[in-house]
Amino acid sequence: MIRSQARILTTHVGSLPRNGVLTDLLIRREAGEAIDAGLLAGEMDRAVRAIIDAEVAAGIDIGNDGEQQRVAM
Repeated sequence: MIRSQARILTTHVGSLPRNGVLTDLLIRREAGEAIDAGLLAGEMDRAVRAIIDAEVAAGIDIGNDGEQQRVAM
């Protein structure tokens, strides 16, 4: 567990915006279309990396994936 005696640690909860390619793949999968599992996995990895990079740049102490795997809340 991350702790600090000097300040309140920050995080966020909830969905963060997804890129268009990942959004399209998730919607198509939800609609029952056959999609390339490797393509989805690669896009998911890229999206989560982008979210983590943005969290680090923003100074978030406790990051998460921004719910990139979800179609909707």
